[in-house]
Amino acid sequence: MQDENLNFVNLMKNFDLDFKPKDYYDKNINKEDLITPKDIEEFQEKGVVIAGIDFGDGPYNPTIAHLMTCYFEGKYHYKLVVDDDEHVYKMKHHESLEPLTFKQVIENIDSAILTHRGGTEYEELPLGVMESQLVKNFSSDLEKEEVLNSFDIGSNFYPLEDYYKAKKETWFKHLVNDDKEVINKKFDNAKRLLFDEFIENQISNFEKEQSWAKPGMYKNLNESKSEENIILKKISNGESKNCEFKESLSLDVRQSQSNKSYQPKKESYIELAVLKTIAGFLNTDGGELFIGVSDDSKVLGIENELIKLHKSSKDKFQLHLKTLIKENIGLGSSNFINLELKTVNDKEIIHVSCKKSDEPIYIKDKDFYIRTGPATDKLEGRELVNYTTSRFKG
Repeated sequence: MQDENLNFVNLMKNFDLDFKPKDYYDKNINKEDLITPKDIEEFQEKGVVIAGIDFGDGPYNPTIAHLMTCYFEGKYHYKLVVDDDEHVYKMKHHESLEPLTFKQVIENIDSAILTHRGGTEYEELPLGVMESQLVKNFSSDLEKEEVLNSFDIGSNFYPLEDYYKAKKETWFKHLVNDDKEVINKKFDNAKRLLFDEFIENQISNFEKEQSWAKPGMYKNLNESKSEENIILKKISNGESKNCEFKESLSLDVRQSQSNKSYQPKKESYIELAVLKTIAGFLNTDGGELFIGVSDDSKVLGIENELIKLHKSSKDKFQLHLKTLIKENIGLGSSNFINLELKTVNDKEIIHVSCKKSDEPIYIKDKDFYIRTGPATDKLEGRELVNYTTSRFKG
């Protein structure tokens, strides 16, 4: 199995996962004139099909699904639209300023979760719309080729057909390790559990009993959602002595939005405000900084800044922040700072968690800041001496 996985990894190297089309719409269409669709029918009418999935004539609905985009309010919006009114899917990327990369489209397909059917809320197997269909078909008496050919995918924008031809082979090889009757029984049990309003202990028991289930997949799903809810709660509570929000790390958001002649660049005064906050947390009682959140607790995300300043690279964004901290606050502070990319309300933000430092932290070895309520203040002279003497005893 390890060799098979390695073969698949090698095959994936043939695909450019960072590829994205210039646009989904014909160049003759002015997207900015498009208005917000009032319902799903209008979304489909005005939208563009990115990918089509054909599930054949099997007993499982839906039989046709389309990954679609519709441009309005300055963004591309995405939905997985099916051929009946009962199925609604959640996806990882539901809006973007630019067309999705090939990797993001795959993530949408492989993470799509069924959330509604016949008026009953439930979460289906978090295997994605393609893999879950393979498991369903595999639970029948079909042979390998019949299973692999029982559903397909195509796209005019991305090489999805070739990608999933290889991916389906890999999924199938994982499934054949179990007896077909066993898998059939396991999947029936899964459906029974998932159609009920199952609770946390049911999920735990299900994972233990189903050998084909990915270990902890429900636990991770729940933990991720729980973590998101915790972050949202903190953000909704507003700024405080231990919590602050910044719309960006380097980009002047207001200039970027209101001044057409403004050329987006990394603004040192915006970056300094972030560094002051971090230093203030370290020198006081610690705290949390959320980058990509406005002062009034709106989750804006960092996508705009990623596109304008970091060529859409999250790694470059995080590396730039780490470099700013290293060059301005010093390597010694790294033990007290943790940077993480978080997804909140389907938008990505940066969470900077700061512990209370055991030694004074200066910016550029000269400026000292502390937190006083929801503000960051600079200390100098006698105030600085008194504070550091009291705060960093011994």
